[in-house]
Amino acid sequence: MFRNLLHLLYITLPAAALMAFAAYLYKPSAEIDLFVALVTGKIGEDYTQLLLQSFTVLRYGKYWWVFVIAVVALALASAILLAKIDRHMRTGQMSVLPMKRTSAIFPFVLLYVVACIVASELSTLVAVGLSFLIHFIGNASAIVAIVLALMALIRVFTTYVFMLLALTFPLKFSENYLFNRAMSYSARLMFRKKRILWSVAVCYPLLRVIVLSSAYLLAPYKLDILVYAAAFLLAFTYVPCLSYKLYYDDVGGERRDVGRIMFG
Repeated sequence: MFRNLLHLLYITLPAAALMAFAAYLYKPSAEIDLFVALVTGKIGEDYTQLLLQSFTVLRYGKYWWVFVIAVVALALASAILLAKIDRHMRTGQMSVLPMKRTSAIFPFVLLYVVACIVASELSTLVAVGLSFLIHFIGNASAIVAIVLALMALIRVFTTYVFMLLALTFPLKFSENYLFNRAMSYSARLMFRKKRILWSVAVCYPLLRVIVLSSAYLLAPYKLDILVYAAAFLLAFTYVPCLSYKLYYDDVGGERRDVGRIMFG
């Protein structure tokens, strides 16, 4: 990725900028606000509203359409990257914008991205729903602490599942697997890579907290959008590269890109 960084960034930059703008509007650092309120003892009886505004789709508010546009842009950027990386690793070369290949990949990538987002939103909704089931505890701070702890575990689990499916698109478009078979085979292959599975599953939630904390500290200076943009840009660029790297480590055969720079 770093060797070819400039050739990748111009593809992911628009999607990262749109997603960062969406994040700037709905303030994901509200989670840090909630944690600070918990630590300082400022959690009141309105804690259910705070949880709903911090973790559910209610946080998107009237700007939900910006997030939808950003998701479509992310799927398109990911499809272009997958097409470019696939050709680059197979032949050592890559067309500037492989739109024919991208158009074939895009519907599957969009479906996958939307499914991941829906699964993530439903899992956080379950955690928030727990707060209504344990209201009998009678201590707002304790309830919020339990929900935050559960949210951390859910993020570890969802990241673990995401990593299990990391080889789906290389298997789908390089090996011509059916989409469901590609997902199944990806899970079987990745399950053997326990070190990287658990490393990413544990590190991602920690890195997410660092990003949100940095954005929270810079929010008074209106610089939090830059933190979001940098984080999204790195993630959107790195994940497709990692997927193909892991794929070639196991079943991809000889890599033709080694020792070459894209378009070189």
